[in-house]
Amino acid sequence: MLSRYRALTAGEAGWGFLIRFELCMLLFRNVPGALGLWLRKVFFSGLFGACGPGTLFGTGLTLRNPRAIRLGARVVIDDNVVLDAKGMAPGGMAIGDDVFLSRNVLLVAKGGEIHIGARCSLGPNAIVHSLGKGRIAIGSCTAIAANCYLIAGGNYRHERTDIPMIDQGQLEEQGIEVGDDVWLAVGVVVPDGARIGKGAIIGALSL
Repeated sequence: MLSRYRALTAGEAGWGFLIRFELCMLLFRNVPGALGLWLRKVFFSGLFGACGPGTLFGTGLTLRNPRAIRLGARVVIDDNVVLDAKGMAPGGMAIGDDVFLSRNVLLVAKGGEIHIGARCSLGPNAIVHSLGKGRIAIGSCTAIAANCYLIAGGNYRHERTDIPMIDQGQLEEQGIEVGDDVWLAVGVVVPDGARIGKGAIIGALSL
């Protein structure tokens, strides 16, 4: 069980990294106020594959395989954000300079890739979820409002009716591309295979 936990939490890193990771989470994850921001800035930065200067971490951060995550400069990660890169190769999740991740944002990859360009913002409860070989690429200066959901992959085959869909496997992932200077308003759902061009505005609650 411990080996499975290490693989989930620390990826391919050794036991020394796991101990360091556990200590950082235990001691600094939920320390409030300015002291907590400073402690996490000092001790969390070294957990990532790369972390630029000026990055700030709120309380309640959940990390999985952080060595596969690259953070640019001046990234702000608000409270209760999840950065889950389990199963990803190093650098598979990349977040550019001056990105803002609001409270409860989930960036989850199960083998896929997530790349977010510079000066993007993700609103509260936004979810970016990449499965299998799916790749989600979000251009620079893009605004993603609260409760948006982007998912690359996850489409079940359904040709047969004699067995459940979950037993038929999934279609090959097509990925998602969102261009520069895009605005996704509140509650937009972007499914696998979508391509959104530069300067587009997608209205609230659109699919």
